[in-house]
Amino acid sequence: MAIALNGSTNVITPVSAVQPTGAILQVVSAQKTDTFSMSTETWADITGLTVTLTPAAASSKMLCRYTVVAGTNQNYFVHFALARVISGTETQVIHVGDQGSSNCARASSTENHHQTYGTTTSSTEFLDSPNTTSAVTYKVKMASGDESVDVYIGRPIDASNEFSRARHPSSITVMEIAG
Repeated sequence: MAIALNGSTNVITPVSAVQPTGAILQVVSAQKTDTFSMSTETWADITGLTVTLTPAAASSKMLCRYTVVAGTNQNYFVHFALARVISGTETQVIHVGDQGSSNCARASSTENHHQTYGTTTSSTEFLDSPNTTSAVTYKVKMASGDESVDVYIGRPIDASNEFSRARHPSSITVMEIAG
């Protein structure tokens, strides 16, 4: 007995070829439940918040979302951005504000107003057009607002008492959308 798919006998068409524009072709996600810390004003990868997918077509769009929970000293900023890697070549950051002559180019930032026992949440969403069928890696980067200030992902900076020992997940999700 012959298999009939897509109106033809013995022809199997890739899923991406039969999906309408705007259809979600694949979803990849990573969740970080452990903690991470750093203190640098330059961009650094957040270990564990990286995903890789191979687009079905060069016309595909990638809907990228991340949510990061961070703790730092009171009244200090933490900055976040998304980076893209295609064929081993990393675009330092994508989807950031205009740096201009004296501004900092960031995708999202958060400031801690809760002394050392609190955390803040930062998130962003961006529709990327990588224009490739090679594997694409997306990762979340962070930078401290001050090189001398520690930043913690997933916990407050001071986790010494029962109220500040909570651990918070952070995540990145990328959806391929048919173009």
